[in-house]
Amino acid sequence: MPLELNLEYYRAFYYVGRLNSISKAADTLFLSQPAVTQSIKKLENHFKCKLFSRTAKGMILTNEGESLFSHVTKAMDELMIGEKELNRMINFEIGKLEIGATETALYHYLIPKIETFRQSHPDIYMNVVGSSTPETIHMLQNGNVDLAFAVSPILDAEDLIITKVSDFHDILIAGSAYKHLQNRVLSINEVSELPLVTVEKGTSARTHLDLWFEEQGILLDPEYSVRTSTTVLPFVERNLAIGIVPSMFAQELIQQGRIFQLNVEKVIPPRSIVMMSKSDSKMSLLCKHFISYLTD
Repeated sequence: MPLELNLEYYRAFYYVGRLNSISKAADTLFLSQPAVTQSIKKLENHFKCKLFSRTAKGMILTNEGESLFSHVTKAMDELMIGEKELNRMINFEIGKLEIGATETALYHYLIPKIETFRQSHPDIYMNVVGSSTPETIHMLQNGNVDLAFAVSPILDAEDLIITKVSDFHDILIAGSAYKHLQNRVLSINEVSELPLVTVEKGTSARTHLDLWFEEQGILLDPEYSVRTSTTVLPFVERNLAIGIVPSMFAQELIQQGRIFQLNVEKVIPPRSIVMMSKSDSKMSLLCKHFISYLTD
């Protein structure tokens, strides 16, 4: 019949067997000698056999005690390994974070944050999965990632905690073939008649653009639809179309004079990079620590 007792009885047995001394075991465990002796007696009474022999050399394991000690040692070793690992996790020395992120959130918000976080937490494993905003939300809801970073508009995320971390604007960009438009202020109707390249449907960016153009009484029908904002840039640079991208994607090429920003009479409303998480009770200590690091 299993012994209904707490781990402290076995812990006392382990240290007496290891140190061959009740007094040394008591000192190690910060217990009184009678408490350690009582733990040993509890075990001996349950198993109805002597586990130790008291000799001039101290407490020596009996044959039965040796048998039990070999198994208890394995268990105690595993327990101590677990305790050490848990302490390292609590102190954020080790751990694992799974993060979902859209292209815009990753390149223009998250990567610099991860870089500095890893400088102070070099042994934390961080896996970042890139995806669209809807897919990123789905991954978080299904528990495939601990934390997600995406771009508004955010739909179907009622069960998630959403925190805005940054705002940005989408802009229209053009290559050298459209230099004649550089000093003009274009109407939205004029823009709609130009060959355009945007991200494809099913992304939050395209949903935002479709709704805004619709509010202007225009159906957005681009010449090219591509998977990511980064892919818009070569179409623009090669004069295949006018691009619509988040401003930060185009800044380097604009500064180099390889493309330019078009002026339009109505500015596309801003969007936000947001951080999404589940409820606090479902979050690991490491995840909470990373969030506190981002918001400090």
